[in-house]
Amino acid sequence: MMKTCYAAGPNLPNVFILFQRKMKGLFLMGAAASALTVACASPSTTPSTIPSTAIPRPNPQPVLPPFQMDTSRSVDRVPPFQETPLIVWGPPPDGVTHPERVRKYDLQHQVTIVRFDWPRQAVVGTTTLTIAGLRGAAPLSNVVIDAGDMTFKSVATGATALKYDYDGRALTVHLATRLASGQTTAITIEYDGANRSKGAYFRPAKHIVWTQGETEDNHYWVPTYDFPNDKTTWEFYIWTAKGERALSNGRLAGSRAVGDSIEWHWVLDKPASTYLMTTVVGNYTVLQDKAWRNVPIGYWTYPDSVDAAWRGFAKTPQAVDLFSRKTGVPYPWSKYDQIVIPEFQYGGMENVTATSQNDAEILHPAWSEPQANSAGLMAHELGHQWYGDLLTTSDWGDVWLNEGFATFMEQVFREEDLGVDEGALDRLGAQEQTIDADRRTRRPIVWNKWVNDPIEVFFSGHIYPKGATILQMLRHQLGDDLFWKAMNHYTAAHAYGNVVTDDLRKAFEETTGKDYKAFFDQWVYGAGFPVFQVSSLYDRAAGRLVITAKETQPRDSLTGFFDVDADVEVRTDSGIVRFVVPVRNGTGEAGTNLKAPPRSIRWDKGNWILDLTDFPRSTAMLRYQLVYDDDVLGRIEAVDVLAQRPGDQAALNALIGSTRNDKFWAVRARAVDAIGVWGSDPTRATVAPMRSVTTALMAATRDPDSRVRQEAVTAIGRLTLSGTTARDMNIRLREIARMDQSLFVRGAALASDILLEKNAALPLAKQMMASEVWQNVIRTSAINALKAVGTPEALQLVHQYAPTAQ
Repeated sequence: MMKTCYAAGPNLPNVFILFQRKMKGLFLMGAAASALTVACASPSTTPSTIPSTAIPRPNPQPVLPPFQMDTSRSVDRVPPFQETPLIVWGPPPDGVTHPERVRKYDLQHQVTIVRFDWPRQAVVGTTTLTIAGLRGAAPLSNVVIDAGDMTFKSVATGATALKYDYDGRALTVHLATRLASGQTTAITIEYDGANRSKGAYFRPAKHIVWTQGETEDNHYWVPTYDFPNDKTTWEFYIWTAKGERALSNGRLAGSRAVGDSIEWHWVLDKPASTYLMTTVVGNYTVLQDKAWRNVPIGYWTYPDSVDAAWRGFAKTPQAVDLFSRKTGVPYPWSKYDQIVIPEFQYGGMENVTATSQNDAEILHPAWSEPQANSAGLMAHELGHQWYGDLLTTSDWGDVWLNEGFATFMEQVFREEDLGVDEGALDRLGAQEQTIDADRRTRRPIVWNKWVNDPIEVFFSGHIYPKGATILQMLRHQLGDDLFWKAMNHYTAAHAYGNVVTDDLRKAFEETTGKDYKAFFDQWVYGAGFPVFQVSSLYDRAAGRLVITAKETQPRDSLTGFFDVDADVEVRTDSGIVRFVVPVRNGTGEAGTNLKAPPRSIRWDKGNWILDLTDFPRSTAMLRYQLVYDDDVLGRIEAVDVLAQRPGDQAALNALIGSTRNDKFWAVRARAVDAIGVWGSDPTRATVAPMRSVTTALMAATRDPDSRVRQEAVTAIGRLTLSGTTARDMNIRLREIARMDQSLFVRGAALASDILLEKNAALPLAKQMMASEVWQNVIRTSAINALKAVGTPEALQLVHQYAPTAQ
């Protein structure tokens, strides 16, 4: 499952921001967070034509002069460490401990006949549960079946009526004869549940009914055992009106007309947990993609959204093949359908073989890419078909085994599909989300405390990004071959079963022959992450470099020291040297001989370790790293550190050069954001740097990547301008707002024009806001800017389009 909202903002890998809440791989970077605009909305119409403009390519990288170090020059001075602590842990989430539910019986099969009553917003059905006594357990006289807010016409075994008690949540059935260990019985329940507010959702705008089970809501539309630690097979006979279709789990065994209705028979013949049951009923067009090894792949969409559905789901067969190859476990179910549903509270839900996807997240117009890109959501929910459906957490406290793994598989697909740089950016985003989560509320990812509903465990910001990051650290430690061998062992050993975190540890130990207890104690059962102070000492006479690291994070019963092996890369004029610094019990030191002085030094090359690091280096070193590091995350690190050096003209020049020259869009966007912050700070922006900042931002508005252009026009809106510079910027913003190829950029340009010109921008704002655009990308940006301006005329326009806005 993924909790997402649509986002229009800079520096974003794609359009799904995981508020962790959920999380899919869309992450804010640095100061760009301040420009984020969020709007959860339904799709709307889009312009039929988008004017095009000629956009240049980035320039080639500059060549820096040969190495010279002179500590009297500011560019060669090494600043001191930052003040500690670098992080203050947030308090743990509220909640009380909820132990795993104790099973009293085994649900072996369930057959349900169901129809949805629109006038009463009711679910009406008959379900038969085949249950067995647990092996070695005492005989049962009563069976408790989860059933939320229902009435019952009958409860019986065959022709024998059974007595029962009901408290609105649990149906306690008194068996006619005691159920011994290993024996089976069948209980049939005729039920009715009106005015559904959970489990089944009636959406009149499109006349669609859909169900949602996770965490424990399926028993509001079908009586069942509603906890993940049991697995069963099931069948649904779903009655619909003629002209409608019904989707459910497994294979379609048949359909037939019954009077004025149609009955659709779906069969899941391999076991899964009951929170993965689903039914969707409505007027759908079914698109069949090419099968994967005879496994049908289908996309259910609205009749007027066929092209958008193909666009949103197009990479599914590629992802099925990739995940099957990587895990060594072929796609484990009889088919795979994805269906778009309206007004869904999440981004997607991994119902076994039949994923529900939020229509606003999947059905995007062609012009909205790359900002709008549903491949991440598609990959996340598909990853669940292995991790969440094939292997399912026994208890919600271990749900990172579902969600962290699906987020990891999403990252794996992004790297394979879009390249190593995009994969690295996704990893960085997950780390940044985890760090932000611990600032708000620190907790381990294995966590079984909540207040009202286990869904609270999902949305603290930990299990998705930190779970994925832990798997990425294991992948880096072991290398791809051994890592995926261990993943295959874990997956195959527990297929169609339930898992706890210790099953994963054992699988890695059995595969590698290594002891992983300390790793799991520190990273999984413990909380937080290491915070390093790293220093370098270069002995020119001896030609030797020594790196020293010290952990400084606040430590307590939840967070201790972390054992890491940090990769260090040193670039010199005589080549690249790499070595490892082992950190144990909070400290580490290692050195290497160099044939030439270091030009740049990277701690944790590749950014595989979840950490915060304070590693003071000279501006000259960071400038070299920004130009020559082959790792996109190294260049991003250089941008971030250089951006923290106010008054350093060399740092500013390096950032400006990166806005033009870096080959990767996210580095250019991050550098654009950095110089925008620089230019908006009156303590930094003297006349000469301000001129260079505005010139660079103006150039960035012509970047070939719309995400960089969006960042550039957003940054311009933060500046304080006057004279001819203000006039030129306003002219350029109005031009972009009318003509850019991307409506995301247009909306951001309009917002910045409003911020700079205030009431003078209102005629353009009224003109552009009059048209409805998909996801309100123009109106939402304008409304936020108008509220910030706050004049009576601006607020009047706000209330015209957002009457409830504050």
